Amino acid sequence: MKPIMLVVGTRPEGIKMMPVYFALKQAGYPVYLCSTTQHDTLLSEVFSLFKVVPDCQLGVMKEGQDLFHITTTVLERIKAIYEAVNPSCVLVQGDTTTAMAAGLAAYYKQIPLGHVEAGLRTGDKCAPFPEEVNRQLIGSIADYHFAPTSFALANLLSEGKKRESIFCVGNTVVDALRIVQEKIDAGTVKPRADIEKAVASCTIMGQKMALLTVHRRESFGGGIEQVLWAIKTFALEHPDVFFFYPFHPNPHVLDAIKQINLGEIENIFITEPLTYKDLVYLLNSVHFVATDSGGIQEEAVSLGKPVVILREKSDRVEAVWEGLAVLAGTCPSRIIDALTTFYKNSQKASSVSLYGDGHAAQKIVRVLESVGILFKDSCDMPFIYAEKSKDSSFKKER
Repeated sequence: MKPIMLVVGTRPEGIKMMPVYFALKQAGYPVYLCSTTQHDTLLSEVFSLFKVVPDCQLGVMKEGQDLFHITTTVLERIKAIYEAVNPSCVLVQGDTTTAMAAGLAAYYKQIPLGHVEAGLRTGDKCAPFPEEVNRQLIGSIADYHFAPTSFALANLLSEGKKRESIFCVGNTVVDALRIVQEKIDAGTVKPRADIEKAVASCTIMGQKMALLTVHRRESFGGGIEQVLWAIKTFALEHPDVFFFYPFHPNPHVLDAIKQINLGEIENIFITEPLTYKDLVYLLNSVHFVATDSGGIQEEAVSLGKPVVILREKSDRVEAVWEGLAVLAGTCPSRIIDALTTFYKNSQKASSVSLYGDGHAAQKIVRVLESVGILFKDSCDMPFIYAEKSKDSSFKKER
């Protein structure tokens, strides 16, 4: 049987494709995992967490890489892999340049292409950049579209995609979130000691906790500075709120941190980028979140945490419609107003299934069986790492 090939290049892709990898493996299908290493260390951390070794690595990443380098290098190097492996289907995830280039190469080689997390749109080709165009390009050549929500499905239909090629399965990031949370609860992975200590201290002192992340290219040139100024102002006015801020190592972000003097604020914990297990631990611990990350929006909402979205436009508007998120952009007054609202109303919330039930990967496998990419008599598959508990929700209060 020809293998299914999964291509990943960045940390978010790795996180969101691991459940698909495990679901295919458990169903008994051959899987070939290709890492382009668009991200190197960050992606390796994901493989280590999930105890997975990719079948090949393209070695794309280099210092100072740009979109031209990533696109051309992935296209050139993955051609030989496709020819050698001869996969029955290629699956790419999301909106990265790796996903776009690997998808384009699959099209050139006339290999069926499946797009995981299909149909997200802002309608603005520059927000997010280049992700919005990457998604649209992949959508124009994909044979199978795995939409995370009914709205994403509707976006694809409005663009003329055939209904029989679109499948609403939920987002695999919720699967990954559940898997890692079960590992944390079982004690098989441990959060960083300093983060665990800080969370415990906040709990004892009765402080509310918040997670901050900001790194989008669209916010370079003043936007990040405005966000950090708003956070600093709010933190000074609310000493009973403790912010965890894992900074992005981009020079624009580092310069903004220095310019705003964020390190001087006692109730802001600035740290290097978090591993995924530490991120999941924090998301489960904090009361609210401020982020411009797409994946963290989905993860936070799935855990019932309200989100201040630090983007002018969002391709994940379902949470805004449901009142679980506020689209604040980089405007300081809107950010402070949203934080104030969540500060006043923050309560422990149960999990929310807006972006999926934690079993999207199984559904993707069943779709591939139903369309004839995979051949199997039975579709009954236990999900890897699934652990029975009295609580049917995958979230467990600490």
